[in-house]
Amino acid sequence: MRRRKVCFILFSFIVLLVCSGCWDRREINDTAIVIAIAIDKEKDGLYRFSVQVPLVGQLGGPGGGGGGTGGVKSYYIDSEVGQTIREAGVRLQRRMARELFYAHQRVVIVGEELAREGISPIFDILARFPENRLTAYMVVAKGEGRALLEAQPKFERYSGEAMREIVKTFALPINIKEIAYMLTEPNTDPIIPMMRVVETKSSEKSKEVQVTGYAQFRRDKMVALFPPKASNGLNWFSTRFIPYNTVLDLGKQGKVNIAFETGNVNITPILQGDRLRFRIKVNSQASIQENTSNINFDIESNVKEVERKLNQHIKNTIESTLNQMKKHSTDNIGLGLKVFRYYPDQWKEKYKEDWRSHLKNIGFTYDIHAQVINIGQTYTNITRGRRDE
Repeated sequence: MRRRKVCFILFSFIVLLVCSGCWDRREINDTAIVIAIAIDKEKDGLYRFSVQVPLVGQLGGPGGGGGGTGGVKSYYIDSEVGQTIREAGVRLQRRMARELFYAHQRVVIVGEELAREGISPIFDILARFPENRLTAYMVVAKGEGRALLEAQPKFERYSGEAMREIVKTFALPINIKEIAYMLTEPNTDPIIPMMRVVETKSSEKSKEVQVTGYAQFRRDKMVALFPPKASNGLNWFSTRFIPYNTVLDLGKQGKVNIAFETGNVNITPILQGDRLRFRIKVNSQASIQENTSNINFDIESNVKEVERKLNQHIKNTIESTLNQMKKHSTDNIGLGLKVFRYYPDQWKEKYKEDWRSHLKNIGFTYDIHAQVINIGQTYTNITRGRRDE
């Protein structure tokens, strides 16, 4: 009898575990889904925490804003300040009728002032709570991060979604996890896309978001902004090449617009005695997208001349990147990691403790091969052969 009673109690306990129900449920009607967040540093030292939240009631209706419409905004932006980022978030939540839910955030925006002061404090709050997505992209705002949230692009309902698509397509997309890795790896400095708000000059003015370059960091502090040519150079060192266009000036013959379709780089450190240098080998394929010159690309020598100029262009952009790094004593492309992997003993003995100071004395050699693989449907401008009437 006692045995049957014990079995019954155990069976009842198992049933209770299985039938626990949705005790931790989160009703969608009680949730505010955060699309993007911005973190700024105020002049008084406090953190400003801002969120962008869709307004469900404005979605799908004829009067909904964003995405090219002129109705009521389909999102809500609010912010609060605190001594820490968490305190600011808690204060913000206290006046929200719905619980803020961060698992779907697209992008984390860091204000320029905070980026220059140091971004390490951000990563504690982002990594401590599993609700935060470490795969969300991070961008640095030119000015205040909140201003990027308040932009209203015409093609997207939310600026957070527009930023995500622009960074993913036209810049080097860098997420929170990758930046955290760069910050923890010794002698490696991160780069983060920088964006700003621009006002269009169309008949229906709108505030769009635009990539202006890459923020250059030394450890966790922003020290400069990579200029346009150096930004193109960063592209060659990335594991994911982002196609981009350039205009080749051929002097009196005119200009040609070239699109780099693919590109890969191999970096090899070479240690000879006490002298360290790097051999940089680049392979790229390009296509001619516009020809306003009088050159006929049916002639092989003309194509070879363009390829020679492309090689020089690639070298110039890479040198611009390396000079920018030397100027500010940063290693944003992982040169130190290359030395560590090829020469671990010499790295520990000589370079590890003061790697950034060695960067200024390092030399580089180049082996660049650019190939034009597509000249389009015509060898020359179709009007060049027209006889004057």
